[in-house]
Amino acid sequence: MATSMRTQHAAPFTISEADSDASPETGIVTRTKRYTFYWLVGEEPILLTVKDYDGTNVTGEVDPPDSMLERVAQAG
Repeated sequence: MATSMRTQHAAPFTISEADSDASPETGIVTRTKRYTFYWLVGEEPILLTVKDYDGTNVTGEVDPPDSMLERVAQAG
């Protein structure tokens, strides 16, 4: 019987918080090598904006990577 071990790989993105005292929600910024995703985190994360590495707004054209929504929800 063969068993396979699952290894943890580093996430393909980074998460950082941008807290604001003016609002109960937390702003979360996630970055991949190419894109920056700006989230509003309250009860459920809401993707506000996606920017390309050069600053071009690509919201609606680029979807977040797999597991990003879940990780943002956990971070919020």
